[in-house]
Amino acid sequence: MFHPSLRALSPVIPRNLFNVVVCGGGIVGAASLASLQQLRSRFLSEISREDSTAAHSVYASRLSQLLLVDSVPRPQYDAQNVMHTLRTVSLTPVSSKLLDNLGCWRRLQTKHPYYRIALRHEQTNSPLFPKQNRPVSYFMSYLLGGNEATAEPLLEFTDLNRPLGFVSYNAEINTELINVIEDHQKLNDANVAKDRIVFGSTMASVSLPPQDVVDGALGGAVLRSTSGEDLLNFSLLLGCDGRGSSLRELLATGAVQHDYAQTAYVCTVRLERMDDGNSCCFQNFFLNGDVIAMLPLSEDSANIIFSTTAARARELMAASQSDLVSELNGRLHAFAPKDIPRILGVHEGTVNGKQVRGQGTFPLRLNFVLRPYSPRCLLLGDAAHGIHPFAGQGLNLGLYDVCALIEVLEKAIRYGQDIGGVCAVGQPFASEMMLHTSSMITVMEGIYTALNAAPSLSCAGMKVLQGLPLVSSFGKQCITNFSSGGLFARRHSDCFLLL
Repeated sequence: MFHPSLRALSPVIPRNLFNVVVCGGGIVGAASLASLQQLRSRFLSEISREDSTAAHSVYASRLSQLLLVDSVPRPQYDAQNVMHTLRTVSLTPVSSKLLDNLGCWRRLQTKHPYYRIALRHEQTNSPLFPKQNRPVSYFMSYLLGGNEATAEPLLEFTDLNRPLGFVSYNAEINTELINVIEDHQKLNDANVAKDRIVFGSTMASVSLPPQDVVDGALGGAVLRSTSGEDLLNFSLLLGCDGRGSSLRELLATGAVQHDYAQTAYVCTVRLERMDDGNSCCFQNFFLNGDVIAMLPLSEDSANIIFSTTAARARELMAASQSDLVSELNGRLHAFAPKDIPRILGVHEGTVNGKQVRGQGTFPLRLNFVLRPYSPRCLLLGDAAHGIHPFAGQGLNLGLYDVCALIEVLEKAIRYGQDIGGVCAVGQPFASEMMLHTSSMITVMEGIYTALNAAPSLSCAGMKVLQGLPLVSSFGKQCITNFSSGGLFARRHSDCFLLL
């Protein structure tokens, strides 16, 4: 999306001056703009009629012109399009609260709750292992039929009182966030704001002040569209342009990177109905490093995320319907026939006049930038940090970035500080981002590495956590609180997006 340039800022008076420019119209980018609109409305709502004029100049005017740019067409979710229902996300209760406060959550048709997470490992649960070498314990063996019952999960988390999380479609969330932005502008800010949303356009010749400048001049760029070019300037640029972020390259910031040598194969499947209403997330680990997850979407459908080698992913893409279903059932249902639903088929449909199967692949890499800011610029979401999907935390961390940013920006605006300044916004935001991303990535990377490098020891540890009552109760509570965003929510309890 970006074409880096080291040229000096143009002395020509810009035709377009924006307070904040958001590069990237995905979920994190759209959530960022929607949150900025909410912050602006918050400022306006706090002002009495006598002070309204001053309010516009002191608070709301600092966010009076916002711009969102993306090179792709505007997202338009179609529930009948199998490619639109391909990518899903597991949202924590904290993320769902944020989306609810933005006005997006109530618009979603698919937000399937799950109350249980069950983990299994090939070494302890695989049906291919000799029966005498398998564990003698079975999950709910009495209720499910004694020795023929489902093999007990190596580790599970359950909360029957409230969901551990929700599974939704990426495309639907993205579309509804854009709808929220457009509706908010029409209903609330038509007289005080001049926001723009531009899809199908790119930003080129992006110019930022030097790294060693605390604040510096405004940033600049050229907005290219089919109708021509526009010069624009900005106080703050938010890089929400994903894992392949060109803006990250422009910042030339250091990063921790690791290639997992894996590819994620994803598809949406039809399931045989279970008595629990399909309210469990299943995840199975394998000795060769493969990981497969089943995320419930409804009572009879789920999304599959299978992390494997690139070669195996290509084979799955080319496999027949029957062979693919057999392979997936062998990796999931066979481990626990009375717990994990049987897969009946992979969704297929017509797209652009062609019959296609709802499936896809994407490479897996760890990426974590060490300095997600520069004068006039911040990186958010996957542009700043990418993590293995087995953790189910990628988008959640991006939404936490948005929440942390809005809290920092609100303080900066109230104190009359430069919203693009390194000291006022860049460094405080980076500190908050590091707190919630580095801890999550460190823990999840440790678990993933241990399961691959020392599976026996890892399985033994999970057995202890599952089996000892006091250890299990306290340990699981700590893990659930951490992974569900509870610690983040407490730290940012004053942020209006989480109230």
